Amino acid sequence: MNGKLTGLALALLLGTAQAADLSGVKTYLSGKISTQLAGTAALKAAADRYYDLAQKAGFDYARLARSTQARGALQQARAGWQKASPAYEDIEGIVAGVEDLSEFDLILDAGTSAAEGGEDVVPFDLKLPSGRVLPKPGNLFGVSEGTLWGTVKAYGSGVRYDVDGDGRLNFGDQLPDAGVLKAAADRLHSESQRLQKAAQAWIPTREDVFGALVGNVPTVGPVFFEDWKTSPFVLGARSQRKDFVVISRLSDLRGNVASWQAMYRGLSQDVKARNAALDGQIHSGMNELASLVDRLVAREQTRHYSPEQAEALQREAQNRATVITGRLTQAAALLGVKVQ
Repeated sequence: MNGKLTGLALALLLGTAQAADLSGVKTYLSGKISTQLAGTAALKAAADRYYDLAQKAGFDYARLARSTQARGALQQARAGWQKASPAYEDIEGIVAGVEDLSEFDLILDAGTSAAEGGEDVVPFDLKLPSGRVLPKPGNLFGVSEGTLWGTVKAYGSGVRYDVDGDGRLNFGDQLPDAGVLKAAADRLHSESQRLQKAAQAWIPTREDVFGALVGNVPTVGPVFFEDWKTSPFVLGARSQRKDFVVISRLSDLRGNVASWQAMYRGLSQDVKARNAALDGQIHSGMNELASLVDRLVAREQTRHYSPEQAEALQREAQNRATVITGRLTQAAALLGVKVQ
């Protein structure tokens, strides 16, 4: 062969260095962002209608409370938010774990406010139609949730209002500040559009996907369960949370686990080629974690977990996540992928 490798021999030699087929990861991401955008567009349109109604009422919210149109606009705004938020949770594991996309997770779902401080303060201010500015108010899903359901008093009008139309004044039954709602909805939609463009430009690598998995899977306990334990879903009326109160963090976790499974499917063939047993263990570990979370979400519809039960469930779920993370780290090393 005159010292030259044949094409087949070269392919065999370089096979382990070839990039995995990660097109499925990008397809999954794209589809979920499209759903998210449909929700944020509906939220924005409804927030604009509500703002117009408030403006016509001279921002007299007691007068606005006599409008049946306000109820329809707010119900549609909530429906848009409830469509967009779970769609984002289904891709948060990807967005948060990929360097080219991670800033969007702070902006959309994970960033804190300037008042809360810490390393994850959001990198933006929110300008209201009046010109008033809310400096670094926190992530946009949180701001819009706190406005729509009244968990942040500063974002409300102080006027009680039967939003769901059930004839009673319960949780969330109030008129939000129209300016805050419009500004939050506008920014949430525009940032979701920016995320879509960034995701379209992103070319997934094995380093990206392994890094996202190893960085996100261990957050099962310290992020999702910690948020859940302090929410009304566990503490009831004793909860002081202002976000993650409309949709249970268990449901959010279910979406994140789905994103981890989608990411690993893109790596599975490479891992299986080197160590089929390890690949099977990673798949079964993720499937078992997904099944556990699915059961908890289903049970939560008919029962209430005590703080003690929540603690025990957190330990179980985190133990599973720790084992999965160890196996993912082992798989990355097996393929020569350096995980940051």
